Amino acid sequence: MTPDALKKKVVDECNSIGLLNCLDVETSAFSELPRFFETSHLSMWLVLNDVAAVAAVSTIAAKIKRDLQRQGVEVEYEIRAQWKVASLYSDALKRCGDAGAMPSEHLHVEVESGSAKRSVAVHVSAEARACIRKYLAQIPVGERQSAIEKLLATCLNQKLSGCGEEYWDPVLYPSRYIELQDVARIVGSKMDSEERELIRDT
Repeated sequence: MTPDALKKKVVDECNSIGLLNCLDVETSAFSELPRFFETSHLSMWLVLNDVAAVAAVSTIAAKIKRDLQRQGVEVEYEIRAQWKVASLYSDALKRCGDAGAMPSEHLHVEVESGSAKRSVAVHVSAEARACIRKYLAQIPVGERQSAIEKLLATCLNQKLSGCGEEYWDPVLYPSRYIELQDVARIVGSKMDSEERELIRDT
């Protein structure tokens, strides 16, 4: 059994029950791990664009794992649902004299996965807010609200679609922090440690 053969098996199984459109085949990953006591050892990371399909795909993955174990092949798997920002609530921004608008320290966002939607709480750290203020200084006042909304959505979407420790599951964790590094990474700031200290002191 090769990673490609495992991928084909998963695609065929999902297709047989009408869930292939829920499987993000391009983002999902199939790989070979070091052999486990001379037994073939494979890994699959399945990414779904609809949280409603998690239970059915989990059943498929468990069946494939059992079937391959009988053939002497070990399979490790992880299933993740992709979420994305649907909208920001009215508490996302607050008026700020010199900047025109700034993100609130605490705000609420609606996220969605397929037809499922959830309201989550977002906390923007003081350092992240200072970085955003610096970023907004380069943007015309009339365009700042839109720029903030895009920046917040991009920060959160990166966490929602990330892998490893970056991944945010809004079902398990209905609140999230936006930190300085999240904002700096997006606005392309090449701040050295001295500049970061200046931001923290403002």
